This record gives sequence, structure tokens and C-alpha cells, in this order.
Amino acid sequence: MPVPAMFMAFSEQVPSGVKMRHALGWWWHTPGDLLDKIDPENLARDARIYLETVHRLLTDAVLPIDHIAQLDSLAGELIRLDGVREHGMPLDGLAQRTTALRERLVRAREELDAERLNRVILRICRALVPLDCTLGDRFAHDPALPLPSWPVLDPLRRLAPSELASDAARHTAVAARRACNRVAHALAEASAALG
Repeated sequence: MPVPAMFMAFSEQVPSGVKMRHALGWWWHTPGDLLDKIDPENLARDARIYLETVHRLLTDAVLPIDHIAQLDSLAGELIRLDGVREHGMPLDGLAQRTTALRERLVRAREELDAERLNRVILRICRALVPLDCTLGDRFAHDPALPLPSWPVLDPLRRLAPSELASDAARHTAVAARRACNRVAHALAEASAALG
């Protein structure tokens, strides 16, 4: 998993009786977010994890980022969304491109030297991470709210259960088509990274 997503909600708290949109404590990003809220053991644990991660990023010959698992996740989401086919939006092409990219990446991990592979990994990150970890793109800031996996696919998730040929389905289909185009473009960019 890409590093930014890995640490997105790293210090979640034990859920309380207060219904909140996250488990980061009632004080999170408020004036009450002060040192008295820090658990020393959790802080030490978190620091060890950050240190290990930074150490690996700086010293491993190949960046410890697993795009194969990420592509498997995308393929699974596309399979679950097959219901959009009824709305005239088959996802077979995207699924095939995802699988083909995965297979090429597996071969690249076996064949490329570390320096070239690291360049490929970074280019694939730039293509896939915005789809998997944000609602928008590099120029928009997401609200500090939980996101599902592959939030880019949310319009497809809304379209799948829609009543066929309804106004709501027609309106959602526009956003769903744009989401498909965005995924197709990202897969093309990631594929280009492999030459």
C-alpha cells in the first residue's frame, strides 16, 4: 500500500459512545488537540513504526510499495461493480487492462534492475494513488472524512443499484463514464511507465 494511505488514520482511538465520522478522538483538529491527549506508549509505538518505514524507504534496494496488491484490489472492485453493465457500461475493458498491467508489473519485478524498477514504481504511484486514496486529484484537497477503497469508483457504485433508464440513472451515468475514463487514463499512464 502507498505510504500516505498507510498513515492516514494511524492514531485511531478506541470507539466511544459518541457518534463521530472518524475514530481519531473528539479533539482531532480542534483547539483541544493538545499534548494531554497523547498516550506515551502509543506515541513511542507510532515513532518506531514511522522510523522503520522511513528506514526501509531510504535503504531498501527496491521501494517497498506493492502495486500488485493494489491492482488486485482494483480488479476486485471492478468485478463487484459488474451491475453497471445493465446500464450500458461494461467494465470488461478496464478489468482486462488492470490484469494486463498486473502481469507486466510481475514480469518487471523479475526482470528490471532496482534503479529502473524504482522509477517504474514511482510513476505507477503517480497514476494510481490519486484514484485509490482521494476523491479528486492533486489540485484538490479532500475533506478529513473516511473514504472507501477506490473512491474514484463511487459514481459506479451509485449507478449499479439505480433503476434502469431513470433520470437518476442517466445523471449518474455521466459521472460514472467520467470515472471509467479517469481509471482508463491512469491505467494507460501506469502502463506507459513500464515502457
